[in-house]
Amino acid sequence: MEKLDRKTSAENQTDTATNNNIAIIGVNRIGQTLYRQAKRFLNSHQKIVGFIKEYPLDEYDDQSSFPNILGEMDNLEDIVKRNNISQLIIAIHPQDVHIIHSAIQYCEKVKTDYYLTSSAYDIAPGNAMKELFKRLANLPKINIRYIIDFLMSLFSFLLLLPSWILIALIIKLDSRGPVLYSQERVGEDGRIFKLLKFRSFYLTRNNGEPSLESVGSYPSLSAFGRILKRYRLEDLPQLLNIILGDLSIIGPRPDEPYFHQKYSREIPFYENRLKLRPGLISLAHIETIGDNLIEDVREKLKYDLYYVDHHKSLFLNLKILIKSNLLVFNSKFN
Repeated sequence: MEKLDRKTSAENQTDTATNNNIAIIGVNRIGQTLYRQAKRFLNSHQKIVGFIKEYPLDEYDDQSSFPNILGEMDNLEDIVKRNNISQLIIAIHPQDVHIIHSAIQYCEKVKTDYYLTSSAYDIAPGNAMKELFKRLANLPKINIRYIIDFLMSLFSFLLLLPSWILIALIIKLDSRGPVLYSQERVGEDGRIFKLLKFRSFYLTRNNGEPSLESVGSYPSLSAFGRILKRYRLEDLPQLLNIILGDLSIIGPRPDEPYFHQKYSREIPFYENRLKLRPGLISLAHIETIGDNLIEDVREKLKYDLYYVDHHKSLFLNLKILIKSNLLVFNSKFN
């Protein structure tokens, strides 16, 4: 079975750089062998602090060969915090799919890195464990995706800077109010960030003062705002969000917190969109039309989850970039 590791937020990754406490999920033959032979593969900074049961406590008679049992999976969050655990090894036989799935769900819930023992364990245990601990080594990792996003966005920002200045001047002449505005969005791992846009609407008035309260409902578009909307020029400031690390160039479009919570309650697996950094453009928006009905959202989710699973495909990313540009170009003639 291939490794299924889940990376946590940037803050959690910083913590794991200095914390190498490891726990084994699985009070069984695989977990026992893993523990006994671990010293052959652990580096000087790593430490196995104990075991976590995949079954209730009373189902085991002999626990003497499993030192320091920390508790059960349903108490995983407390166990991880109490023992300062940064990584979990799921040492469950590959055929026990249901138990593996439950263990993964618990790890996802507490946002802790996890690793599966290889299906090659029974064939070549030494090599299988060597590969496992190599992945656990906490070596510095370079986020190539972010570097590419950063460089492309910075280049685009500098190239388009004259047009930004022109757009800003027209917005100020077209209607009163700020050039930019921001909205809260839900990003990777549920982190809230401010999404930037060019203002495309007239301000409402609150006690005689300009107000942005209408944003998010149905604000009245300004004359120039209609042009910004039609050609998606209002989204240009999101290049700054990419540079800041809030967005990627390609990824699921980020929701407002209200809609994310609503859809998460109504649509199974909707939260899986958050496994990947949201994007300026998305596969769902170039392949589907409309997002007003719950059926539209379900359809978009299929494409979002497909991209989450295949986001490393160069062909898929090129296809999205080309098709997105064609859609913008074609809109000029509609």
